[in-house]
Amino acid sequence: MKALKLYIPILSSLLVACSSEDIETANFGSDTYKNDYNYVNATQYEVAFHMANTELDGDERDVSNDKYHVATLARDSTPARIRHEHNTNRRISFYAKSVNKLGMLRQEKLKVNNKQNYHVIAWQDDAEKIQIKLLEKQKQNKADFFAIRILSNETLTITINDQAINTNKGEVTSWYYVDDCNSDIIINEKPLDLCAISLDQSYTLVMNNKDIEEIILEE
Repeated sequence: MKALKLYIPILSSLLVACSSEDIETANFGSDTYKNDYNYVNATQYEVAFHMANTELDGDERDVSNDKYHVATLARDSTPARIRHEHNTNRRISFYAKSVNKLGMLRQEKLKVNNKQNYHVIAWQDDAEKIQIKLLEKQKQNKADFFAIRILSNETLTITINDQAINTNKGEVTSWYYVDDCNSDIIINEKPLDLCAISLDQSYTLVMNNKDIEEIILEE
């Protein structure tokens, strides 16, 4: 199992200044809103992220163009938080590609909700594929417990508090509460070690082949 990593995203003024927001907000009119997007690299490769509004003045944006680049994250990097302005009821195009492995890329065109912040997670489907998961940021804090939800790159049966839980590949589970950091979650007959994180907080665990790839603190 990999060493436990906890990442707390930091809003970078440099990244915001370079984001696609600066390129795309001209002449939006009044029907716009801003959300924060927390970009997470949960793959074994360095990943470049782009984002673009897909239907501005009737035009499709080529999100792979470098002007829509918002962040490049090596494996184990701290996530990058980007603030992006968007027209109501129009989709955003999210794009991720491996920097050091040719042909590994993914694009998703998705609608987002007003006043809702998101994680944009690049996760590894297998050794040759990257997928993108847009996940609403949530907190389900409970005193004296860890609040945990899990996103896995494969279908798993996980034991949580002695109850068998089935995960679906690429889908996030419901929230679960545990209070023992080294025995309450069992994967593949081995306890999941969460002793580096804190009680009273909420976390999203991103699993890669039954190991923790990322632990994201929900703020």
